[in-house]
Amino acid sequence: MKTKIKKTIALAGLLGIVSIHANASVYNFVNLIDTNNGSITGTLGNGSAFSGNPGEAGFQTFDWTVGGLTLTATGSTVTGGAFAYLDSGNAGLGVCKVCTPSSDDNVTINEVLDLHFDKLAEIDFNQVVFRDANHKIINPNIEISVNGGGFSALNLTSVQQGTDFAFRTLNQANQFYISVLSADEVTVSTPGTLVLLALGLVGLSVTRRKHYIV
Repeated sequence: MKTKIKKTIALAGLLGIVSIHANASVYNFVNLIDTNNGSITGTLGNGSAFSGNPGEAGFQTFDWTVGGLTLTATGSTVTGGAFAYLDSGNAGLGVCKVCTPSSDDNVTINEVLDLHFDKLAEIDFNQVVFRDANHKIINPNIEISVNGGGFSALNLTSVQQGTDFAFRTLNQANQFYISVLSADEVTVSTPGTLVLLALGLVGLSVTRRKHYIV
């Protein structure tokens, strides 16, 4: 019986350090724009406050909460300001400098699309849908910066955690939109979990020692 208790404590401690994922929050920008499926809040490119379904529009910044996880989108350029742009016609989220229909509205060279989450999030980039300037699904050759770090080539099969994800391209031929993005909220370990871990390690040690003695 004591051995079973020790093993239980050990298991509880080990499980305590595993990150817990809530249900995925799916941000389908195509559905948001084309089918009015979703509601956001933010500031339009002209400085007006906005709340509701935007259709096609440019934003200084906007927030979209899905499943308890809030995404904030902004756009910028290497020389100054830009806008996060929601483009219709099976396109998605891009960046514009002059936000009018049929404008420069995808992420192109010298532009940065920044996505901030209000909680630690995990993105499986194998599940992200990107489209090109012609609104065709692509696997783009682009760069990413996580949590303010340096930019590096995005591995489209990678899984990355953070609160800030910035995207850019260094090649005009690789301009892109993000059409669909899925993010999992990640719950990190707490001090109480560390206590469970310590108890778990003690339980494992005692159990192992007893096994060798026998």
